Amino acid sequence: TATAITIRRLWISEQDLFRTHFDQLDPISRSMRFGGAVHGSFLDSYVRSAFSNGNMVFGAFVKGKLLGVGEIKLLANSLPLRADAAFSVVPEWQDKGVGDALFARFVAALQNRGVSSVSLWCRTSNHRMRHLADKHNSKLDFAGGDETHGEVRLPWPMPSSIIAEVYGEAFCYVQAIQGLMEARPRSEH
Repeated sequence: TATAITIRRLWISEQDLFRTHFDQLDPISRSMRFGGAVHGSFLDSYVRSAFSNGNMVFGAFVKGKLLGVGEIKLLANSLPLRADAAFSVVPEWQDKGVGDALFARFVAALQNRGVSSVSLWCRTSNHRMRHLADKHNSKLDFAGGDETHGEVRLPWPMPSSIIAEVYGEAFCYVQAIQGLMEARPRSEH
């Protein structure tokens, strides 16, 4: 049976949730995400800067648990507008559509902001990321050594992309409010 994956934007107030996600990655997944081994102090600094300069962070949730994160970094002073994207998914949920769902959500968000292309960088040995890039019609270039670059061209905003983004965010907030209402203790009369 299919599992419902909910994608919603993470906000600066959720930095702790974002940081905890990186702790849930095994050493290989974390190395694939950052291109090598990283320490906790690096991750602390990275998380603090991830929400700045118009960048966006999206979370993939199943039953309220954060299982994957996608990040968009808008490239300053680029015309036409461009962005870089990065993904990480907890090991037990890899190859189950989480990265694909995050990518689809990115496309709508970037398209609606007039971004013309999104770049994906990964290790050549990161077969999951290369597969995801290929699936979304990325032109892959092997930059040399152990690095691969992919670029996905995005169409101009369309009513369908705007509706997809607005509906996706509204649906997630309604679910969050319902969850809070269900979790709140009932007063006894």
